[in-house]
Amino acid sequence: MSETNKYRYYFDIDENYFPCIDDTAIDDGAPWKNTYPHEDFIELLKSVERMLGGTTKRSVWIHGAYGTGKSQCAYALRKLLEEPEDVVKAYWNSYPELNTSEGKDLLAKLLGHKDRGILVANRYASGDINTMREFFRCVQDSIKQSLERSNYEYKGLETLKEAVIKWIDEEGHEEILNILLKKPEWKSSFSQSSAAEIRDKLKKNEKVTELMNNISRLASKEGLTGMTFDSDQLKAWIKDVAEKNKVKIVFIWDEFSDFFKINKNSLGEFQKVISLCEESSFFFIPVTHQTDSIISSDDKSWSVVRQRFNFCEIKLPDNIAFKLIAHAFNPKPAAIDAWNILSDDLNSSLHTSRQAVMKEAKITDENVIKNIMPIHPMAAMILKHIASAFQSNQRSMFDFIKYTSDVKAFQWFIENTGPEDDYPLLTIDMLWDFFYGKPGQSGLSYDIRSVLDTYQQYPNLRDDFQRVLKTILIMQAIDKRLGGVVPLLKPTEKNISYAFEGISSGLDVSCKNIAKSLKEKGILVLNPIGNNEYAYGAAVLAGDQAKIEEYKKSIASKCTTSTLIDDGNLGSVLNLTPALKLRFADNNGNLITVTYSDFTRKMNELKNTPLPYKFKSVIAFAKDEEEANSFTDLIKETMKNDDYSEITVISALLSPLSEDLFKQYVEYEAMSKYYMGNNNTSATENHNRAKMIIQQNWRNVIYQGTFVIYSKLCKEGERYSGATSVCQALQTIVRNKYPHCFDFNRGVSENALKPSQPKASAKCGIIRTTSGAVVNQERAVLNEVWNIDQYWINESTKNLSVSIIKKDLENLIQNSFSQEGQISMSRIVNHLENNYGFVCSNIYSFILGFLLKDYSDNPYRFADSEGSHENMTADKLAEMIANELQRKANDTYIVRMTQEEKAFYELTSKAWSIDIEHCVSVKQTMLDVQMKMREFGLPVWCLEDVCDSSTYDIIKKIH
Repeated sequence: MSETNKYRYYFDIDENYFPCIDDTAIDDGAPWKNTYPHEDFIELLKSVERMLGGTTKRSVWIHGAYGTGKSQCAYALRKLLEEPEDVVKAYWNSYPELNTSEGKDLLAKLLGHKDRGILVANRYASGDINTMREFFRCVQDSIKQSLERSNYEYKGLETLKEAVIKWIDEEGHEEILNILLKKPEWKSSFSQSSAAEIRDKLKKNEKVTELMNNISRLASKEGLTGMTFDSDQLKAWIKDVAEKNKVKIVFIWDEFSDFFKINKNSLGEFQKVISLCEESSFFFIPVTHQTDSIISSDDKSWSVVRQRFNFCEIKLPDNIAFKLIAHAFNPKPAAIDAWNILSDDLNSSLHTSRQAVMKEAKITDENVIKNIMPIHPMAAMILKHIASAFQSNQRSMFDFIKYTSDVKAFQWFIENTGPEDDYPLLTIDMLWDFFYGKPGQSGLSYDIRSVLDTYQQYPNLRDDFQRVLKTILIMQAIDKRLGGVVPLLKPTEKNISYAFEGISSGLDVSCKNIAKSLKEKGILVLNPIGNNEYAYGAAVLAGDQAKIEEYKKSIASKCTTSTLIDDGNLGSVLNLTPALKLRFADNNGNLITVTYSDFTRKMNELKNTPLPYKFKSVIAFAKDEEEANSFTDLIKETMKNDDYSEITVISALLSPLSEDLFKQYVEYEAMSKYYMGNNNTSATENHNRAKMIIQQNWRNVIYQGTFVIYSKLCKEGERYSGATSVCQALQTIVRNKYPHCFDFNRGVSENALKPSQPKASAKCGIIRTTSGAVVNQERAVLNEVWNIDQYWINESTKNLSVSIIKKDLENLIQNSFSQEGQISMSRIVNHLENNYGFVCSNIYSFILGFLLKDYSDNPYRFADSEGSHENMTADKLAEMIANELQRKANDTYIVRMTQEEKAFYELTSKAWSIDIEHCVSVKQTMLDVQMKMREFGLPVWCLEDVCDSSTYDIIKKIH
């Protein structure tokens, strides 16, 4: 078949076309000159010109829904302010929309501002901005980078990062920081172990967000004022840069929505910085989703912030959507003439549908429809709305055009279809594979998916029946989502006919009869919509909507936060490391979860429950903002009570389940109940989707969100960004209490932290070998002392943690020996648990075996509280350690023999023929001699005449 039979011959998609503009796309060279200057973009340029010209004392705020192209507009704005005059003019002249008298006047004004000096700084994403101090640093760093990129000589006073480097370099400060870094809290927080390593990291052009956050926390807690920074200092720095360089600074920050969600309680500091536009040449342009989805309009701080901005909304009305679709692909130069003829032919076959779409979309130029060929105009109408039904940019209408995988999107269509085919146009049904895909595909909003899901119940339909059913279901779903306000998108007989107009296979005629046949088969129903018109709809949902609504109402009213936590298994949301599970998790490896309703009860239970070596902790969740606010107040009030000082509360209340996610959860659960019994497959699928809302969507929001940790170290709570930083904080809590613990040593394996082989692990430590659960673990915990005798007094190793523990343990044992001649294993283990955090695990069994290896042979013996006794061996000592760590046996003892005792036992054994193994204590030996004397069968007084008086008195007492 000739190549000219496929659309790929006539046009192609620009290799540089980026369906989504983000930092990666920009770094990869995403073009900006293809930004179509629609009405909203032109209005944005006007607002920025007024801002730069001083007509207003406000900055500009760009906002819009997903997929409207706001990031593309922000990127183009940045380039127009950055690029040379000839490049800006070339862009302006390439679009008739800009070449009006008003447009030329706007260009002249913008170029005038550029001549007077504009410095553009930019940044993308704000999900990691957890504190205002971090916001200040990021603003500074971005402006500094722009100064360097634009070759400005004056770089301003030192930035926060440079201030830290300078502080370290000052005399004596490196030593101070090195001392602080040895504290358990900072040792576990910093991956750097010295001031020199911190300085080297800061000097490299790398991401230092985590490091700077740690430095800020250290500086604040330790009173190092030379490394702190506030809004007033930032304002002074920006004013200095702007005035000395004689420039206006325009800061464009895309994807800034998360900043407000994380820092909604710090808007006062934010607006102080933004207010600079009133007193200096600094303009901050955030790019966010629609503002009503960010923070409640009732928030007083939010209302103050809003007053600092003029808002520019980037919308995507139908007429602009059509122009943007056409703008995405152009004919190949060699095929322009042939394509013009073909596109005219295609367009002429769409007379009625073209007119209907132009009327609905307010399009006056027929070339707009011609330029989107071979996409059917009805499909183009649907394309924008179905793309907006995704919760993110993962399936925009631009993605549909650019997508090159085997999914049947636009690129697949032009590779496999041509103008002479039976289906020469990309119709509504051809959107199915890309936007709906396989059952269970996430992302598409519930209101649309619930309709499209009904298709799965009819797997054996003929191809043309499948096409018509898919078209009707998509139209029904979009109509439902839009609230029925677009008559053209209702699946009426007339509109279905529009959808297949121009299809030469005959479907343009037969589609109406196929729809009727689907109704007769019970697959579709006709619903009256007024004016004697009817629209098709899925029969499985028809008439049952009232029942579904009842299910939704019931589920929403009965669904508790505890239910949601269980569905999402949110006790594991932090993904604790094995070492942290050992200290904080329950037997299932999860944190104890709490809600507003059960918080007080669980806190009381926890405070009264003894948990040796464990750290009592809970993690708090809320279903909505109202519950979160009340719960936060309850936590703060509770933590004032010293009765709860040993409990750590990890609050995830800054990431409540959103209203939208909860609505989706309820809707999926309602559909699950609806299908239960008559379609169990669909019931299960909907139930699983409901769980995924919690297990995936909410869980991800929580994991990446802001946490607050309340503990006796900070009863008012301390913020942490993301689950990873929370885990670091928990590690700090452990190290603060047990600075010599081994849990977090590099190389400690997950198996070593389990309690699976305590006896075998203890024996490995005693005989200095490794195998099983502790194979090679000496490298992680005992590497420096493994082959050194008396390591705890050796000059090179005496300050190591294991040596410190050994010295303390030796004092305990020797004191007990001097007083009692023995020491119980329970006393040893309790001492190590309470003071050093020893825990029943393979690694601590191994370490304890190593610490006690000197007591595994003569002159030490084993004894227990029931009178059993025997020689001490490595096996017996390992058994004692394992049993005590597991609390499995009665008290057992390590018994020490002096030289005099040993001589006495040896003589007694020989004289009375008593097994030397039985002579483990004076008391036991006396009992054995008594038994031997009774074997003589003679009274004791018989010895009175042959013994001196002192000897006879002793024998009489023994008897």
